Amino acid sequence: MKEWCKRISPFMMFVGAVAAFFAAILLRERIPKQLSLALCTLGGVLIGFGVTAIALSTKGLTPEEQKEIERSETDERNVAIREKAAMSSWYWTLYMLWAAFMVIQIFVGGLWGVAISVVIVLHCAFYMINIHRWNKKM
Repeated sequence: MKEWCKRISPFMMFVGAVAAFFAAILLRERIPKQLSLALCTLGGVLIGFGVTAIALSTKGLTPEEQKEIERSETDERNVAIREKAAMSSWYWTLYMLWAAFMVIQIFVGGLWGVAISVVIVLHCAFYMINIHRWNKKM
């Protein structure tokens, strides 16, 4: 049952994304704007997860190709490259979050400023949690 769920869930996410987009388009005038935006956002998230999972699926590969992929995932050089990329992306997203924070504080303020502050703090907290978790693994 678990294997079946793993195989079918990316396609269900894709179908759910298409359904959310169509619902937002077809119900455009009958629902509030916020609900329409929420449906579009949900569709975007689901299509991202679904298409990525479908693209990364290894079911159509031979056993030798699956072993090669598994070995390359644990190769020290590839792990080091992924770690460097993760660190770099973390720094860049932090700078972008701070830029968004400054723009919102200057032009909008209020609740949006508080929300972006919470996002920045969570971003940093997730970074610290992941550093701790990976230090335990190594």
